[in-house]
Amino acid sequence: MTRYLHSVGSIPAELMTDDRAAMQWLVDHSQGRPVTAIPCDLDPDWILQYLRDRAEHSDILEVVRGGKFADYGDFPTYAVRAGRLLEARHVSMDRVERIGQVVSAFDALRRVRPELSDTRVQISQPNPLDLALFVFAGAAVSGGLPLGKALRRSDVVITALRHLPVFAEAALQEITEVVRRFGDRVIWQLESPVALLSMVKAHQLRSQWALGPVVARQLAGFLARMHASGARTIVHLCYGDYNHESLIAPRTLEPAVRLLAHTARRLRRQGLALPAVHIPCAYGTAPAPLRPGFYAPLRKLDPGWRLIAGVVSPKSEADSAEALALFERSTGTTAYGVAPACGLGRCSVADAERAVATMVALSERP
Repeated sequence: MTRYLHSVGSIPAELMTDDRAAMQWLVDHSQGRPVTAIPCDLDPDWILQYLRDRAEHSDILEVVRGGKFADYGDFPTYAVRAGRLLEARHVSMDRVERIGQVVSAFDALRRVRPELSDTRVQISQPNPLDLALFVFAGAAVSGGLPLGKALRRSDVVITALRHLPVFAEAALQEITEVVRRFGDRVIWQLESPVALLSMVKAHQLRSQWALGPVVARQLAGFLARMHASGARTIVHLCYGDYNHESLIAPRTLEPAVRLLAHTARRLRRQGLALPAVHIPCAYGTAPAPLRPGFYAPLRKLDPGWRLIAGVVSPKSEADSAEALALFERSTGTTAYGVAPACGLGRCSVADAERAVATMVALSERP
């Protein structure tokens, strides 16, 4: 069985000369293998530009803690000015016209590459939970997600959660308009590092039983609203990859499995099919572990998930293949797709090329 190639999103900055060139690079290096989609990331640094752009609404949002993005602990924190009302337009990603440019470039590429006739362009969509927390609670984030710091800054976390519905509405307005204009050509990659990282932290604190249903309620709820808008989705979980460093290093895939179990139950209760989901196994600069126990929890997953194994490392095709074998042995089935753990934007061009070559090699591996 052929596994799909899944490109999480970004590619090295040197290759992003324009939209078509970026997509062409991925198509060329995929060597004709089937792909889940062709991504074109609008911000190679995920949401850094989005955070900077909130300063455009200085009449509503004020910077209460500066940040120069040196590391996770150096992100700015905003607050709503006293007496002002936060609206969807203040936190919108404002990408409809920009996405239109990407779709136009993709259409031009498809006209000369007929093998892409049934392929969609992939647009990254940060989960509104992540956007809200990074805008209002950046001060509570740092490597390892230390509990003491989070508790000391619980006020900003509460502020972020209070405004979460505004972020969700802004995202859905944009998604709905893009679907109206380009729906048959776009697939959305819903990205939620916060959902997975919170479960990893809860696993460390032995509190997954309490946090899992809460996090899954938000994730499943937003997926359901995306579905209602007509959007097609792929879910991307993540441990963080800023400066090629993870916020937390996982010891097992148990947190991801718990999160997906709760999410699946909520989606099934609404009669919704489970989307494809990318499960990262590597993190930061660490390759996917080669310990069978790391993957063992995967056997508990709902079989309705189409699993994309985030096991690919540019460092070793052999180790990537062994990690894939461990992944599939635990699930008892061939993976729907193979992928790196995150986007390739933090890689050198040479490493990015090796990563895609490894994906190709693993796509048809027995």
